[in-house]
Amino acid sequence: MNKLLFHPKTSIALIFVILLTFFSTCKLILIEDGLSTFKKTIDGTPILITEPAIQSQDIVFIAHGFAGSTSFMRPIAVALARAGYKTIRYDFLGHGRHSKPYSGDITTTEGATQLFLDQTNKIINHYFDENKLSRGVIIGHSMASDIIFRAALTNNKIISSIGISNYTDVIEKNKPDNVFILNGQWESHLRKKGLNILSNIGIKNPQENTLYGSIETGTARKVTSVTNADHVGILYSRQTQEELIQWVDSVFKNKNIIRTNAIGVWTSILLLSLFSGFCLSIRFLPLINFEKIKIPFKPVPIVMVLAGVSTPLLLNFHFLSFTSFPAHDYLINHLILFSVIMCLVFPKDALKLVLKNFNLAITVPLFIFYTLIFGSVLDKYVSSFYPTGFRIPLFFLLLLGCIPISIIIQMLHGAHNRAWIKATLAKSILILSLSLAIVLNFEELFLLAYAILLLIAFFFVFGFLSNYLDKRLSNPFSIGLANGVSLAWTLATAIPLYMT
Repeated sequence: MNKLLFHPKTSIALIFVILLTFFSTCKLILIEDGLSTFKKTIDGTPILITEPAIQSQDIVFIAHGFAGSTSFMRPIAVALARAGYKTIRYDFLGHGRHSKPYSGDITTTEGATQLFLDQTNKIINHYFDENKLSRGVIIGHSMASDIIFRAALTNNKIISSIGISNYTDVIEKNKPDNVFILNGQWESHLRKKGLNILSNIGIKNPQENTLYGSIETGTARKVTSVTNADHVGILYSRQTQEELIQWVDSVFKNKNIIRTNAIGVWTSILLLSLFSGFCLSIRFLPLINFEKIKIPFKPVPIVMVLAGVSTPLLLNFHFLSFTSFPAHDYLINHLILFSVIMCLVFPKDALKLVLKNFNLAITVPLFIFYTLIFGSVLDKYVSSFYPTGFRIPLFFLLLLGCIPISIIIQMLHGAHNRAWIKATLAKSILILSLSLAIVLNFEELFLLAYAILLLIAFFFVFGFLSNYLDKRLSNPFSIGLANGVSLAWTLATAIPLYMT
């Protein structure tokens, strides 16, 4: 039965959401009014330069954390640029839009750390030489906090180093110059580590938010806690921006007007408005009731557990190599094998039943919304979301695993009885199965931990939208196909490129 419904209240709500989308977009644009942001490449490294209209000789380098990108650091770069500083953001090897992978042991300084350090030094030296600068400040988040402090130890032109969510152990009593550490209030372990650093260099009973030493002599040491902030939220906090501007001003002996930004808030509002607009728009679509797949419930948990346990055990002995990246290779193999075993829960005519109603007019717009509309906001203000370099062929290879598992999950969600339980159980066991794979081979597959986080986020956001749409259109294959392509896109763009 097709039934087109009109909801006056929904129409009003949709108009409000559209206006909110427009308003939040304008606010994000206006935040950067008067600033210039342009791209550059140095020895293959993608660079983003954000600077004020009035040229400044005071330069601040900004480095992202593991699995991050320049987009994560945008609020900090904009805040410092509005305060009068030239900011340089860059993507590490294998991250963001960097087309080259990284390699080496992640647990030793001779491995990946050295590669990232060499990369950082090249960028610093390039700008010092090109602009004939004699001083600069460097900021690093999480993993990059270790990199930037190591860089500062060997470069006397770096007059201050700032670690956000700091992990490093290389800080000495008088080196590097002017150390500032910011940790989120909810990062209890890192907060303790920050105070331990001060203790280890001879400061008795150190306290947060207290300046030790002198900026004039280069011996300044300070650890600060950012209120109501976690490992990611600290990058979007206005307090973080304020603390950074005050510190950088004192180092460069400037006195700028502190103008923090709400990029994090307005990005959240924009994403929420797009999410809400999608849900509201669905209510205007025809209500379609196709025949649902009848799947007996009893064999479902048995087959799912079989898939969840046997997949990592079998692949621990051997899996097919598609690329030079072990984590991506394994993920493709895991999703394919898991999907093959999961097919045992469906009756013989299930695929024929869902294919009968396949409609590209559903698949294509859904994919466009996920990747071009929703994805464009993620790419600019959260994390890189568009594939480059090796990530383009990775996207097509990931389709081999992402499409079948996404269609299977959507078919389970559209089943006749206990659909939500079946689909949720499948997602949960898939996550547990990948976790078991990490336990069995951590050295090669540690990046799967990040893939798991991406899957959980994808299931919560895009999965919810897809399930809501499927309730209206009853077309699990069309929707599952869009989910599969979007999931492959997400994994290809977000998981760091690592070679053993």
